[in-house]
Formats: sequence, structure tokens, C-alpha cells
Amino acid sequence: MWAICLNEFKGHFKSFKSIVVIAIIFGVTYLTADLMSNLMASFPEEAAELGTDGYATGIVILIFVLGFFFITGLSHDIVNREVSERTMRFLVTKTTRLNVLMGKYLGVWFFWLFCMVVCFLLITIKSKDFLWLGLVDTMLFLSVALALNLVFSIVIPKPGVTMFVGITFALVFPALSFWAIFSGKLYITWFKFLTPYYYSSLADYYILINGLYAFLLLLLAYWLFKRRDF
Repeated sequence: MWAICLNEFKGHFKSFKSIVVIAIIFGVTYLTADLMSNLMASFPEEAAELGTDGYATGIVILIFVLGFFFITGLSHDIVNREVSERTMRFLVTKTTRLNVLMGKYLGVWFFWLFCMVVCFLLITIKSKDFLWLGLVDTMLFLSVALALNLVFSIVIPKPGVTMFVGITFALVFPALSFWAIFSGKLYITWFKFLTPYYYSSLADYYILINGLYAFLLLLLAYWLFKRRDF
């Protein structure tokens, strides 16, 4: 499992797309934190109302709005690539399917953990305080997004189709989620309970529900993966 995990982790740093995504995330994070720092110096009373969490505004908005899009672009073929290249049969004969699945998932998860830790360290340079809650919130949200991406890659056999479905989902799902959260209409408001955005918006300990959400999606992914023939 850990060999697969390490391979996925290192592989995400080798592509041009990954470099572009990392540059965007780091750039937006630092520029937003710097802007907040300047705002704090120029308008201390107004900026104080935002608190230190205001420094993380850039990375939080970026991940919540474009997180699914980034994950699709980098990891849409995390499972079906191996199936398409006929290397999955080799993997499942060398180790258990659970190890293969968790190795794939954790490899990508650790990649995003690395990115988020660096982002929050950049924020710390300006805020003088490490925002642990912000890091936990973004990682729990990303855990759900990664688990959904894993399910798509198992269900859809062709990497090209996964890319199309993933991008479409990354555009539609956030829009429906925000609509459900802020709408009072019964025909859409129920949908908020199916979206990780809702539990993140509740803040406090409610963000831990996203951890349970990700776990249930991983159970679904494992059930689907066991049923596949390679």
C-alpha cells in the first residue's frame, strides 16, 4: 500500500498541470494574506473584525470554488488509468484490492496535505499564527472531493470520459450546493445535506461530518472496486 501511495504522491509533482496548480494555489494564498496584512496596517479596526481567519480567505475560496476542478484535472484517472493500461491486474495480484485503493487515495491525499500545509505556512508569515482549524477544514473538504473522484474513476472505465464527467461535475456541483444552502425552496434545500460545502459552512465541530462523509464514500469505492474484473 505504501509503495503505491509513494508512487502516486511523487507522480503528482512530475506533471506540468500539477506545477501550474501549485503555483496558482501558492500565489493566491500569499497575495491574499499580504493584502490582508496591508489592510490590517491601514484599517486596523475594520480588519480586526475579520480576525486572523481573514488571512486564509484566498485559499479557502480557491479550494471551495475550484477544488473539484483541480482534483479532476490532476487525478481523474487515478484508477481507470491502470485499468486502461492493463497494469491493474498486476497490482491486484501482488497485494489486496484494499491496499491498492487506499494506496491510490492516500498518495493523492498526502499531495494535497503537503500543498495545504505549505499554504498555511505562507499565511503564517503574514498572520503570525498558524490557522489549524482552517487547515483541518480544507483537508476534510478535499477528502470528500478526492473520495468522489475515486468513485468516478472506478465506475467510469475510460480516462477521457472521466475527465469530461469530472469537469462537468466540478462546474455543476458547487453551483447546486450553494443554491441549496442559500435557498429556502423545499425542492432544492434538501440537497445541502449531500454536499460538503454545507458542513464546512456550519464551522465548529460540524466540519468533522465531512470526515464521516469521506469515509462512507471510501466504503462505497471499495465495494465497487471489489466487484470489478480486471
